[in-house]
Amino acid sequence: MAAQEIVGGQLPARMLSLRTGGVCLLIGTLAFATARLLHGDTPAADAGAALTFVAGRSTYAAVHLVAVLAATTIAIGIMALAGSLTRPSAWLLGRAGTTTAVIGTAIFGVESTSEGLALPELAPAAQAHPGQRADIVEVARAVAAATHGPSLVAIALFIGATLLLIGLSIRLEGYPAWLGIVGAIIGAVTLTAAVGLYLRPSLFPGALLYGVLASVVAQLWLAAVGVVLLRRAISGSGSRASQTFNRH
Repeated sequence: MAAQEIVGGQLPARMLSLRTGGVCLLIGTLAFATARLLHGDTPAADAGAALTFVAGRSTYAAVHLVAVLAATTIAIGIMALAGSLTRPSAWLLGRAGTTTAVIGTAIFGVESTSEGLALPELAPAAQAHPGQRADIVEVARAVAAATHGPSLVAIALFIGATLLLIGLSIRLEGYPAWLGIVGAIIGAVTLTAAVGLYLRPSLFPGALLYGVLASVVAQLWLAAVGVVLLRRAISGSGSRASQTFNRH
């Protein structure tokens, strides 16, 4: 019923959702990938090395803030995409994907800004007070331990569950089959990897999850979805799909 109400007589709104979703996904993925590239691979397993790493990066705190804003932009794009879906099953999965995206973004925002601000404050203190470095390193280790779990949960929800649900939803909506299937696979693999690292931190190098799956592979897929959304908005295929749905 809800999906039918959204469909009926609101084609301009659907075109706006497609355009908004496409633009937000493209901007968000570009900003997120750039932020992750500038962030670098922090040696989180070694608190002392992490402080040295952060001390040499004046933009460390700003990069984390940009990543949070980028993730928020992506979440808005996901919401817009879900708002354009017309088929009941796709609509339901799209709403579920929106939920995981929003919750994952919220967790990511808390985790990322906490670690992104704490280490830049600790790094200069460790250099200015060599006699207290051991204590400061212990504090940095505590920060890493406290944010590790939330970071994995954020990826599991924001990337893993969201791509799995959105991939299935656009497949059911009539988007290119390969696009939906690939998205669902990326989401399932990311979700499994994040849960695996949460339960067994030494299961595999975290860089594969954070650096490859979440920051590169997932972002490329989301960017591809953004392009498809804009193409559908320009061609008006979303309008034709909704009209076909109404006739059935």
